Amino acid sequence: MPKKKGKSSRKAIIGIILVVVVAVAIIGWHDGLVGVTPIESINNFSVDNGTAVTIKGEITIIFGDLVTVADATGGLGFLWSDSGSLSVGQIVVVRGVVSSPITLTDVTSVAPVWLIA
Repeated sequence: MPKKKGKSSRKAIIGIILVVVVAVAIIGWHDGLVGVTPIESINNFSVDNGTAVTIKGEITIIFGDLVTVADATGGLGFLWSDSGSLSVGQIVVVRGVVSSPITLTDVTSVAPVWLIA
């Protein structure tokens, strides 16, 4: 008696759906759709110094290792030793520690946005 093809195609569809959901979740996390602190909250003293944050914004100035990032609500600066790999106008997700209302320290990553600006 021949096998029915319905079960294998259902498994393939479920597998494809799972891969797509995981890919969207990874891209969403990387591109700063989840867990991003608005720069305005840092500028307005709503976030305490020493707090680890993730911000998303557009690079406005690169001067040596000093990089400034701004979004629609405000801006701040940080030092990044690999600033040569960045460009003005690029949208990035930055992870670091708030040191003042206008600066981050201990920046661990500056990742260009993949898809979702």
